[in-house]
Amino acid sequence: MRLHRLRLAAFGPYAAEQVVDFDRLAHGGLFLLEGPTGAGKSTILDAVTFALYGGLAGADSADDRLRSHFAAPDARTEVELQWSLRGVRYQVTRSPEYRRPKKRGDGFTTEASRVHLQRRDGAAWASVSANKAEAGELIAELVGLTRAQFTQVMLLPQGEFARFLHSSDDVRRALLTRLFGTSLYDRTTAELCERRTEATRTRERADRSIADAVSAAAEAAGLDAAERTELLAASRADRHTCLKELGESLAGAIAGTAAVLDTAVGALCAAQAEDSEARRQAGRMTRLATALAEQEAHQGTRPDHDRRAARLARARHAEPVRPLLELLAEAVAETQAASGELADLLPEPDDDALAGRGGPGAAARAEAAEADAAALQHDADDEQALPGREAELGRLERGAAAAEERVAALDRARQDLPDRITTLETRLAEASTTAAGLGAAAQRLDAVRRRVAAAARLAELEPRLAELDAARLAAIEAHHRLVDEHQHLLDTRLAGIAAELAAGLAEGRPCRVCGSPAHPEPALACGRTVSAEQVEEARRRREAADAQRAEAESEHTALAVEAAGCAALAEGHGVTSLTAEADALAEQVAQAEAAAEDSASLERELADMRAELDHVSAELREAAETAAAARAQAGSTAADLAALHARLQDAAQGHASVAARQAALRDRAAGDRALATALDRLAACLAAQQAARARVDNESRARGFGTPDDAASAVLTSQEQGALAAEVRSWEERLARLTAALDPGRAEQAAARAEECAAAVARAAAAEREAREASQGAARRAERFAQRRGDLQAVEDDYDRVAEQTEAVIHLAALASGTEGHRRVALTTYVLRHWFGRVVAAANVRLSAMSSGRYELRRTDEGKTRRERSGLTLAVIDRHTGEERSPASLSGGETFYTSLALALGLADVVRAEAGGVDLDTLFIDEGFGSLDSGTLDQVMGVIDDLRDRGRLIGIVSHVADLKERVPERLEVRRLPDGSSAARVVA
Repeated sequence: MRLHRLRLAAFGPYAAEQVVDFDRLAHGGLFLLEGPTGAGKSTILDAVTFALYGGLAGADSADDRLRSHFAAPDARTEVELQWSLRGVRYQVTRSPEYRRPKKRGDGFTTEASRVHLQRRDGAAWASVSANKAEAGELIAELVGLTRAQFTQVMLLPQGEFARFLHSSDDVRRALLTRLFGTSLYDRTTAELCERRTEATRTRERADRSIADAVSAAAEAAGLDAAERTELLAASRADRHTCLKELGESLAGAIAGTAAVLDTAVGALCAAQAEDSEARRQAGRMTRLATALAEQEAHQGTRPDHDRRAARLARARHAEPVRPLLELLAEAVAETQAASGELADLLPEPDDDALAGRGGPGAAARAEAAEADAAALQHDADDEQALPGREAELGRLERGAAAAEERVAALDRARQDLPDRITTLETRLAEASTTAAGLGAAAQRLDAVRRRVAAAARLAELEPRLAELDAARLAAIEAHHRLVDEHQHLLDTRLAGIAAELAAGLAEGRPCRVCGSPAHPEPALACGRTVSAEQVEEARRRREAADAQRAEAESEHTALAVEAAGCAALAEGHGVTSLTAEADALAEQVAQAEAAAEDSASLERELADMRAELDHVSAELREAAETAAAARAQAGSTAADLAALHARLQDAAQGHASVAARQAALRDRAAGDRALATALDRLAACLAAQQAARARVDNESRARGFGTPDDAASAVLTSQEQGALAAEVRSWEERLARLTAALDPGRAEQAAARAEECAAAVARAAAAEREAREASQGAARRAERFAQRRGDLQAVEDDYDRVAEQTEAVIHLAALASGTEGHRRVALTTYVLRHWFGRVVAAANVRLSAMSSGRYELRRTDEGKTRRERSGLTLAVIDRHTGEERSPASLSGGETFYTSLALALGLADVVRAEAGGVDLDTLFIDEGFGSLDSGTLDQVMGVIDDLRDRGRLIGIVSHVADLKERVPERLEVRRLPDGSSAARVVA
């Protein structure tokens, strides 16, 4: 890419139009852009960058530098750049957005930014694009560089690479990322990390499911809290081993309790058989004893004894029923309390509610209400976001209205422009017609002016011509007179020549005429004698008169010819008439010249107006598309909002809002949940009461009572039983004493055996119940444990599947972020190391030449922190001392040429990365003032090497020594009004 011509107007410090012809500066391949500090040298580079990319060269440059503060208010800010690329010549014209006075009315308006890309087609320019976005994309595609790359490759700005040389790794990383486009790798790493986070969350959810399943299995196995914690902390293999052992233990418990149950059942049967036998034996002994004689004496008190004994027996027989009656009373009390709670929740309960039925239904209703409330959460969130969406709709409506208003304004402007263009074309045609006669009128004016001059000259020549004619006639007359006189003297001389010759003859000497020595008749003199001197004098006078005549005739002829020419040119007209004609023609020429000037200005104004029409048309199309898109977006948003309102209204189902319905559902769910709890409690209490009553009934019947009331009437307290037992025992002891004489040992044995058998039966029954409950409990625990183990296996399989699915992305994210791998280097850092290494290698080639082989740059991974070990740290190797130094230790001149080498190296690498972009123009901005003469020679040698490769190198500097080295210059100077001007010196 080679720059050819740059034109800028009202740009930066340049108020007037400036034209920079780079072709004139390219003869030697090197030119100097010089001028005082602040005069606007860097603005030339800004203009080049702005023309191509719409931005400035320096990273710190502000856009307020675009519009010149020195320009006239109505002056157009514009930059035009011509460049060639691969044999094709392009021209881009770009104007920034700026404020200018309104053409009609007072105040200011904003002049929109414009761009026009053209391509040279033969001898004319063909338009490529006038759309800002399209032109920007086309230029970037043609040049092959982004603006950031262009400013680092073609324009080496002030101080940028000194800062790059001394900057931290983070700053270098940001610059290299911007130049080499490594943001792709950052996005890849971020995407991988985001996927890793999601994968980790999925694993954590699966792991929590495993923990929940393990807890459920531990609970099913009957482990306590400490054992459950230990089981959760165990590894999977240990956990499986432990659960297997628990399963085996539960199976053993089932077998053990079954065996115990069988034993208890056998023992109960045996005890019951032995008890029956003991009761029969005791009965026989009692009947035998009562049959004794003393029974008759004691018989009088037997009715009372029998009543007491019967009462005691009934009380003892009803003793097992007594605790059951107490439990029944407690169950009745709890049922009454549960009924009271139900009455609080349900003031008028029906029979089903009073019976404790309907708990599952209430729970189902609560779950359904909670599910409905949860299902409404999305609608509630949408309802909460409704004001924001309505505000967004308002903003979109306003944006669409503004866009439509802009379309209308542009349409009005576009409708006005054709009439204005027609008016300008009419004025241009009139001016062109008037200006077309300029040449003929000017020629006629010149001819008339020549005739005026000729007439004036003729008036001047006529008196002089009369004088010269009189002088000519006098000279002719004098000449004729002297000719006659000379002829007369010559004739007289010839007539007397024979006598003169004869006077010179002597006898014997030959005659000078005939050569004869004899002179028989010598001539004699007669009359006047004219000498040769007299004749010669007459000849000189004649010739002088002839010369005077010729001079008079020549002067007269010349003046006569001039007068004849003037007379012919004047054509018989006088000075006065010709002057009047010349004045009239001069006024006509002035009018034609004014028309020509008006024509030029009208042509520019017409071109501007047509360009404005094209621009307004383009803006109108763009604004129409924008307005249509805005209106479509507003309509879509309005439709979505209307649909949302309808959906929310349907979801509210008569409530004030979805949130109100959700709150009502949650309140109803809470009420149903409390009702379900109360009904379940009442049902449980009723069931417990019924079970207690059943146990009382069973036990009463088992004890021989017809009804529980009979058993209840038989129940005595311990004190009452003790007192009654004492009375019975007293009567029986007396009876025993009476009957002891018969067979006291056998009676006592039979009674003791009967009591022992009864106690054994009771113990065996209790043991059988205990064993049965233990067996049933063990079976239930084993069944629940088996189910929980199956659930655990399922969630472990899910976890293994999730782990397998997420292993790759977690590993890749760790590699990309630099937390795993051999070197633990992030992906972006690895790529930047590669590019930075190439930059350093390319820089060292020129740094070696600039520093006479003393310095070499080295990329280092050493540092105190991981960030400093990212591989973007620079060190300088001093070959003179063999030591490695920090770039901060370099002097000003060393820093400059090291930075320049680094900049050129980076330019080479970026150029190669961009596909070998041809950059035939390169600017180097400032820094040469810090170099001594020797180092400057070395640096200029490197620059000459760049120039020898066909590049045009522009050095931006105010160093005076460079003016002697570089003959081609672009001089930038401050003007008295504060603005600047540029001049090409070549």
